[in-house]
Amino acid sequence: MMPRPVIVPAGIVLAAAMVFTLLLTSRPSLAAEAPDSLGGVRLGATVEAQAAKLVPAEADKAFHRPYLGIMPVAALKGFRSGYVDYGMCAAKGRVVRIKMNYADDSLEFFNRILEALKKRYGEPKEWRGNAFGTLRTWKWSLKSKELGAVSLILMHYAGDDGAFTDGNSIRIAATDLVHAEEVCHAGLTAEKKGVPAPAAADSIENLGLDWFLPQ
Repeated sequence: MMPRPVIVPAGIVLAAAMVFTLLLTSRPSLAAEAPDSLGGVRLGATVEAQAAKLVPAEADKAFHRPYLGIMPVAALKGFRSGYVDYGMCAAKGRVVRIKMNYADDSLEFFNRILEALKKRYGEPKEWRGNAFGTLRTWKWSLKSKELGAVSLILMHYAGDDGAFTDGNSIRIAATDLVHAEEVCHAGLTAEKKGVPAPAAADSIENLGLDWFLPQ
């Protein structure tokens, strides 16, 4: 005797199909390529090749990162300011980081940009905001076939701490290229002093926790 076929109501089949379609269309692409440009400026390209988009006359060196130079981005609609960091050792003039400050500093605009980034690159991997809501920072850790690791950071700040940029800002950095500049500078500095370049930073255990605390 043949088993009786199971009849599924048409309404259930239709509902299941709609849910499946919604999941496919709303799910962000997990294989999205990391961004390599911001405000018309491209990571990995030299400042010379992008001179029309920058302000070379105002080039400067980062105080806390002497292996990187700083150059402002030329005036651009929709942004109030911006700058690039470029290499000064491993690959002189190569842009390794781009930061742009939006002209709209409202939280509503920040949330719109955040949702657009989520749709394009998926959920961010790291939150760096504070409990007061004055600092909201989201970070994505992405991969690029040409640049390697790329970090993407979106930030909103509405406090009075001068350590943070007011308003809304976005930054992309080719972290492998930044590290290459750091290693190159460390090697040259050690060579000038006649000592070998440090292989790795000392651990907390070797230094002792008091080393890191105010005395």
